[in-house]
Amino acid sequence: MSGHGGHLLALTDRLNGAESHAVAAELVNQILDPVDGILERLANFFEAAGERAKDSDADDGFDLAQDFEEAAVDIRRLNEDLHLAADRMRAITTPPPEPAPPVRATYSANTALPMPPTPADTPGRHR
Repeated sequence: MSGHGGHLLALTDRLNGAESHAVAAELVNQILDPVDGILERLANFFEAAGERAKDSDADDGFDLAQDFEEAAVDIRRLNEDLHLAADRMRAITTPPPEPAPPVRATYSANTALPMPPTPADTPGRHR
């Protein structure tokens, strides 16, 4: 794969391998930045494609221009809906590992501590 699709695929691979949410947030921002992000540039592309389609005197050119303009609006709406996603991703922290369960002491005849002698155990002393 070459071109911009290949770049997006590489960006996706980097996101999948990101070692932290902060790194992932920077990658997400490359898509969602409202000025220079890929979605904004894609919306610009569709607007330009719509203008180009309008240059035609054909009826289909007008319909195609409408489709491109709607796509640009939809992409911008998506970008607006996700405008805080990079900040939210950055704020995610990986929870610390759960503590190990408490160790339960088990005793057997081999590991039990000796008990102090009782008067009944002392030779020569009876009550």
